[in-house]
Amino acid sequence: MYRDQTLSSLLAYLGALPFWALALAPFVGLDPAWAESAFLAYGTGIACFMAGTIWSQAQISQVRPVSLLLLSNGAALVVIAALLLHDLVPLLALVLQAATFLLLLLADHRLFRNNDQPAWYFALRRNVTFLVILAYGLAMLTA
Repeated sequence: MYRDQTLSSLLAYLGALPFWALALAPFVGLDPAWAESAFLAYGTGIACFMAGTIWSQAQISQVRPVSLLLLSNGAALVVIAALLLHDLVPLLALVLQAATFLLLLLADHRLFRNNDQPAWYFALRRNVTFLVILAYGLAMLTA
């Protein structure tokens, strides 16, 4: 399942770049409302993708798969709800998405502790999540 560490790492770090580009966009003169909408849309896509990785790992894990399946579905629903709430409460939308990324990391940690993930994969998830959460913090400054 974890076959290409180099490519997986490269793609994961590249996936964090749009968060930073969109979080920095208002500081370089781009429309803050557009940048925030794009940031949340991108966050929704990535969080749903990450929720899908938890879903697939739940299929092979010895950890109670029901809780992982419910978590992966719930995470996707929360980030979609956050995207829809953006116009009403932009800061809450960002906080909900950031919290969901942390929740997904906790699910990965649970899988790692159960030996369902190699150490390099969990380290990658931890590092990239840290970068993404920092970008959310920066995006919150203009919300």
